[in-house]
Amino acid sequence: MLQGVCLTGLAACLAAGVASADQSRITPDMAGFAVSLNGETLTVTREGAACPPACVQPMRAAPGIATIGELELLAFLEHSAAAGTGLLIDARLPEGFASATLPGAVNVPAATLAADNPYRSDLLAALGVQGGDFSAAFDLVIFAAGPAAPEAPEALRSLRDAGYPAEKLSYYRGGVQGWTALGLSAVTAP
Repeated sequence: MLQGVCLTGLAACLAAGVASADQSRITPDMAGFAVSLNGETLTVTREGAACPPACVQPMRAAPGIATIGELELLAFLEHSAAAGTGLLIDARLPEGFASATLPGAVNVPAATLAADNPYRSDLLAALGVQGGDFSAAFDLVIFAAGPAAPEAPEALRSLRDAGYPAEKLSYYRGGVQGWTALGLSAVTAP
């Protein structure tokens, strides 16, 4: 073991109970990953925030919903958001949003889009949905903290379950972490 990382193989490490204080699961169903390649066993483990809830998220948040990168997000801001037909949504809780977010983002926490929120219909109306008609609804790009944050995929699935058309939804999986890792500017919410 070297600085909390087990080097003897994932199965042996897990069987021995070896883990650093920061070691976490990759997904709820995957503690780690091991594969034999060219006679060598390659292992992948994960350190960081506990999974669940902070699990590595799939590239596709839900069927039919596009996952976009930074350049596509900039084009969305330039065209859809600037034209008043699109919104960039930070799905984190207000505390995360207040600490740093992407320029132009509005805060709509994922939990507010859940089916059990009694005010969800009011929120959908604010997004342009009129009596179940989504034709005038905003195009949305939704993000959260980063690739291990569950809030954006949860928000996207809740919107799809409410009937929001997949072609009006996009997922920026990189989130605030991916954005700032590339040196792009973040802002603090007012």
